[in-house]
Amino acid sequence: MKTDVRPPRVKMSRHESPSQAACATSPSADPTRQGARDGTHPSGRPSEPILYLHIGLPKAASSYLHGHVFPQLMPGQYLMPGARNAKLPAYRYRPNRYGVRRFSDAFQRNPGFWGDHGDAFLRQFLSPFLAGGHPEQSVLISEEAITRLNHFGIRAMPDAFERGRLRDNLAAFDQCARRMGFARTRILLMIRRQDLLLASSYVQLSRKIIGASQQDFERRVERLISGGTVGPGHTFYPMEYAKLHECLTSVLPAQDVCFLPIESLAGAFDEFTHTIRRFLNAKSVATELSRRPSNTRSMGRNRWALRPLLAFKSPKGALEITIPPALTGRDSVIELRPDMAENIRRHYAEGNRQVADAITADLGAYGYY
Repeated sequence: MKTDVRPPRVKMSRHESPSQAACATSPSADPTRQGARDGTHPSGRPSEPILYLHIGLPKAASSYLHGHVFPQLMPGQYLMPGARNAKLPAYRYRPNRYGVRRFSDAFQRNPGFWGDHGDAFLRQFLSPFLAGGHPEQSVLISEEAITRLNHFGIRAMPDAFERGRLRDNLAAFDQCARRMGFARTRILLMIRRQDLLLASSYVQLSRKIIGASQQDFERRVERLISGGTVGPGHTFYPMEYAKLHECLTSVLPAQDVCFLPIESLAGAFDEFTHTIRRFLNAKSVATELSRRPSNTRSMGRNRWALRPLLAFKSPKGALEITIPPALTGRDSVIELRPDMAENIRRHYAEGNRQVADAITADLGAYGYY
């Protein structure tokens, strides 16, 4: 694939169907820019362009942000290289010795990639927003797969983040962005209480688990949280929020890293919208946002429907064959029992207190500790 293929900007609205959204992200989509030619503060004062990176943790409202927040607050300034777009030729980087093809790969592989390919790699994704090789406005990149690691041991993927590798990759990303003309990089994450995150993640992955069941779910969670730490001192999983925050703020100033609890969507929506508008310097201050995401697998309080077992999926995802639960003997539902929920919360409580202090948020009010 040639590196000068120019990926489109993602334009979605709450009224678009999935097929309409897919059309908006095709390589032939009209790249006409809709945003201002430079970043502006909500007050209207001009500011230098900023590169925002939304790191989408699994099952932490990423679909809600993609559908109801980012396109409204950053119209014409929003790029989503992951999800279905990662399979399009325009979103795949050329073959290289580091094995980086998807945008998210560049944060999980050898940091040497950035020295050899970083500028060309980032320019490929941001080309619709550049004029003469420099940004005309602030841009938001939303990527769900940067932190998508296999904490349940279901398939061959990295077990945890190596702290130095993630730090070096983020630092190199920031340096490339500055060379391109962005004034700075800012990172946004939505976090979710770990007991609910683990249950929802298991359900999401259940289509790949032959023996998915209540017993299997509890066994895998117990294996994950057993012992004093999840991994050795130099590694961590993304739901170890204190370690993740420490890693990010070792690269960027603390004011350029924003952690928002997903629970605030229901418990403090006005505060959530105020915070995210200010962090993104959103000009669309009059835009009304949808109030809360939905979970299509939820069956009520702390109960989720498992996904059918996947038997076959075509390379482009156009055809999928699943096996009905009656033929597999798998459970159809899992439940997050109170004792298991308490064990998970206890395991992550100290780290959650640390990150709450760092971001000055009352995570205890949402049950994080």
